[in-house]
Amino acid sequence: MSNNQMIDSNAGEVMHLFEVMKTHGVTCSLEFNLDKLADPFIGISNVNVDVEYVEGHDGDTLVVNMGETEFSFSLGDHDFSKLVSDCQIMVAIAAKDGEYIAWFNSSTVSPAGIQEANNYDDTIGDDEPYTVDEKELVYYLRTLEFDDVLDAISGIDYEVEQSKQKAAVYLREGNIRTANGFDERAANLTKLADLIGKANKDYVAHIDPDAGE
Repeated sequence: MSNNQMIDSNAGEVMHLFEVMKTHGVTCSLEFNLDKLADPFIGISNVNVDVEYVEGHDGDTLVVNMGETEFSFSLGDHDFSKLVSDCQIMVAIAAKDGEYIAWFNSSTVSPAGIQEANNYDDTIGDDEPYTVDEKELVYYLRTLEFDDVLDAISGIDYEVEQSKQKAAVYLREGNIRTANGFDERAANLTKLADLIGKANKDYVAHIDPDAGE
């Protein structure tokens, strides 16, 4: 796989590509090469793949599960690249110190899957691309479980109520401008909570199962 002309990528896009494989039921193979060895140090063929994004105090990590085997790649210590052909997805994750490189190679991907894989670079507005952090936020939201999202939304809802109460106090005091400011804050936070909930399939399945139909 090292002869392929790989394209520089990032953890967010690589996570997206693994999610595409999982969603479309595509198996994945792995060749894990050490710098000192000509032959692969680890080889895994045609297994189901899963991926998660883990936040940590010392930096975030991309975790790739290949069947029963788990590989962790810290974002700060690795470079990411990819190649999407008309029927296949390839991903390379290389240690920045050159000690090893992991080559992930999908089985055949349907045209719909390839289209989804290539749709990662959607734009904000007319011409402003998503930043790496924005993309990783979206895919991190997808990994959260229902209880995690519920707690986050409950915390935001609490702040919404606090803002509404402050708006009412300032309105009674005749401070219309400040009251409007807290009303606007409440509306913004309400919208944020709504979008967070809709971005997580597990949350939607619990709160509004008919929404996905």
